[in-house]
Amino acid sequence: MAARFRKNRPDRLTRLATAIEALGDRDQQLIGESQRVDQLRLRGATHLYAVCRGFVDDVNSRLSHPAVVLSPPAFPEASYDDSGANLFQINLRGRLLQLEFHATEDLYGRDDFKYPYVLRGAVRSFNQEFLDRNSMDEQMIFCCPDGDEAVWYFFDCRTYRTGRVGEEYLAAELERLR
Repeated sequence: MAARFRKNRPDRLTRLATAIEALGDRDQQLIGESQRVDQLRLRGATHLYAVCRGFVDDVNSRLSHPAVVLSPPAFPEASYDDSGANLFQINLRGRLLQLEFHATEDLYGRDDFKYPYVLRGAVRSFNQEFLDRNSMDEQMIFCCPDGDEAVWYFFDCRTYRTGRVGEEYLAAELERLR
């Protein structure tokens, strides 16, 4: 019985070759997933900027004298920094919303939010009154994959309030700074 098993069993080099083939397939899958996440991160960064740009332009179009400024004034794809922090700032006469974000260490983060995410950061809101009190409001933001799209969510650790980052969210945050 044992002799028949040994006869049908592949030799050691055949088993090694099969394992090496499987390893190559796994590496290709990891490379493909890594490229997909890189594209999601880039889409997420440009989408967040587009939300901010749309918000600022919409508010300014309703004012007799534009007063809301977005920095940087443009965000081409080449501006995205995958290895460091990215920062957008909405300024209304010294009332600031800062949106800072960076890539997760692994392809996906799972520790701080209910959905897997590829970018994480914070929205900080403050004005002179907050600074005088050494205070600043901060909410976490997460860019989560939804198919091939990148969707931004905010999470307030104090109230457990969560939702999508969009013009309504930015308006609510800026209103609190009046």
